[in-house]
Amino acid sequence: MASTRAGRVPAAFAGRPRTVAAVRISKYTDVSTSPEVQEERIDAANNRVGGEIVGWARDLDISALKTTPWERKELAYYLDRPDTWDVMIWQRMDRAVRSMADMADLGRYARKHGKRLIFASGPGGDMLELDFSSPMSELIMLILAFAAQLEGQTIMERNQGAAAHLQSLGRWPGGVVPYGHVPGRRMFPDGNEGWWLFAHETEEPTQSTADIRRGMVARAIAGRNYSEILRWLVAMEAITPKNHRALLATPPRDPDPESRWRVTVVRDMLLSPVMRGHIVKRDGTTVRDENGAPILQGEALIDDDTWYALQEALTLLGNGTAGISRTDGHDLLGVVVCGVCEQHMWINWDAEKKGRKPNIVYTGVKNQVFRCNGAEHSEGVAGQSILADPVRQYAEEQFLEHMGPLRRTQVIRVPGVDHRSEIAELEADVKELSTRLGQLRGPAADAVAGQLQGRSDRLEELRAVPVTPPRDEVVELDTTWAQDWHATNDPRARLQMLLSVGARVVVMPPERWRPPVEERVTFEIGTHIDPEQDAQDEAAHQSSL
Repeated sequence: MASTRAGRVPAAFAGRPRTVAAVRISKYTDVSTSPEVQEERIDAANNRVGGEIVGWARDLDISALKTTPWERKELAYYLDRPDTWDVMIWQRMDRAVRSMADMADLGRYARKHGKRLIFASGPGGDMLELDFSSPMSELIMLILAFAAQLEGQTIMERNQGAAAHLQSLGRWPGGVVPYGHVPGRRMFPDGNEGWWLFAHETEEPTQSTADIRRGMVARAIAGRNYSEILRWLVAMEAITPKNHRALLATPPRDPDPESRWRVTVVRDMLLSPVMRGHIVKRDGTTVRDENGAPILQGEALIDDDTWYALQEALTLLGNGTAGISRTDGHDLLGVVVCGVCEQHMWINWDAEKKGRKPNIVYTGVKNQVFRCNGAEHSEGVAGQSILADPVRQYAEEQFLEHMGPLRRTQVIRVPGVDHRSEIAELEADVKELSTRLGQLRGPAADAVAGQLQGRSDRLEELRAVPVTPPRDEVVELDTTWAQDWHATNDPRARLQMLLSVGARVVVMPPERWRPPVEERVTFEIGTHIDPEQDAQDEAAHQSSL
């Protein structure tokens, strides 16, 4: 019998005791301690004490080493409402706590409120109920909690060691599945099978996390801030990272309707090199081998050029409109080119601004001139120049005329699959090992035979994989080019729009004295896909087959 501040609690409850069944599991893949197994054991224990289950506290994917009972959402709900229940049952003590301190806190709570804590499987496999009216029970409780804590530390160290070993081999070490990927088994160059992260692509747009993540990248490169990307995710009802993990659990869990996207989640996902297939530490940095090369754990969702473009866009977003200064920076850098030497034209800063570090933010700067240094011209041919403001106006007018009405798109490059170099290496290895095998006997022959079999299996697997070239994935945004152009006055954002469609303003030498700008310049648009026209072209092609 335990005492409370309000008095004494009867040895027997009036009627059946009200039971809260508590289930916890760190990862939803362990069959021996799965929620279904725990629920079955808890039901049996509840029948033994004659209780009536009034609620289930199911905390899944929750570590007892990293959280106290009051930090688990569903369990905390009942702990904060002691008047609604009498008995709390777990399958085992390690399902409740893995810390002596947590067990002591739980014991004080039970003594204060007169609660019964029961574990369906105690030492020896029989049911264990803690009686907090006895000092000996408290000692037993702490000894058992110490054992659970020691076991938890041992498991954690073992898992960390296994993860480090798998990382060194270039395999997915397990843990939280990154958004955009799905784990699967594959054969590795050493002839052994292991886990690998594949791009998660489905026909359902709201579930295809690889495509959703690429859509986030496309919008960031296009100048959208984190809040705008968040609104897009919410509007399209994109599956959240938590529900993505629930979908991939074994067995799959029901989605959490309260799971929400957050700006911090959007930011962290865009900054993480996980989308390049890298193994990433908790601080967000890439795990590297002894040579400094990144260690991979899965397929890259975007190629390196797209990654660097994304980081530049995020840096610009963090710096505001000031952007990144460079000595030749101006608002049409990379767009205005000399028609004679095909070199980028630089800007002639006026004398009053001499000595300042050029940037592409212009305030009160007049009579600027784009110049070519003429280094690649024929001997005796001077570099040409042209007034900057008329060229800017011409570029804007032409861009809006050609691209303005079209829905804006952003091209994301997805890496291809080409194992030809690895196949060539494996073929050489198989040839060499076959030659060596004929010269060996006994254990040495057995060892070489194992190596030969492993490489042969890997070679057979790779030969069956077709070569897939890199592809450009065109992500259609929610606005037209004209809408985005008029929505910003940031020169860098507008420059990025021009560069993304391959716009060029080609400047030719004048054929007469001071001709208008239109006589010296031409506007070009690079390869650009209009989604509507592309669909029409594809339909026409199919009908002609």
